[in-house]
Amino acid sequence: MPAWREQALIAAPVGAVWELVGDPARYPEWAGNVVSVTGLAELAEAETFEQVTRMPLSGDQTTIFEVEKLDDLHEIRLRCQSSGYYSHWVLTPAQAATFAEVEIGVEPTAAQHRLYFGVLGKRFMRRVAVDAIDGVRRRLGPGEPAD
Repeated sequence: MPAWREQALIAAPVGAVWELVGDPARYPEWAGNVVSVTGLAELAEAETFEQVTRMPLSGDQTTIFEVEKLDDLHEIRLRCQSSGYYSHWVLTPAQAATFAEVEIGVEPTAAQHRLYFGVLGKRFMRRVAVDAIDGVRRRLGPGEPAD
């Protein structure tokens, strides 16, 4: 199924990048397709939250996401419990900057999700990954280098 991995250097310390990437409640500030996040009492593995996501062809969808993997200041992996859509961020300090690797993809949980994401394809996953990195850069302010 479609997935895309994108790497980038973000001109901000890892702590500043992590404040955005490591807190799903802040995703509406920089992730263009995330409308809202609610219900995350504590950021920890196996915790769930509700996310409203703007999706092509189907409009806004409310789904439950789970924090599958969490390593403070380094890695977060989130998965939609209904579709299998996931995002996975790995951050590495790079002097005063941050090397970010993001993977966006889907491991469908049902035939209709396999069809839906199959139609959207790898091009959609690439756009989401690139837009996410650009959104973090915009939120952190001017001066971030373009890759």
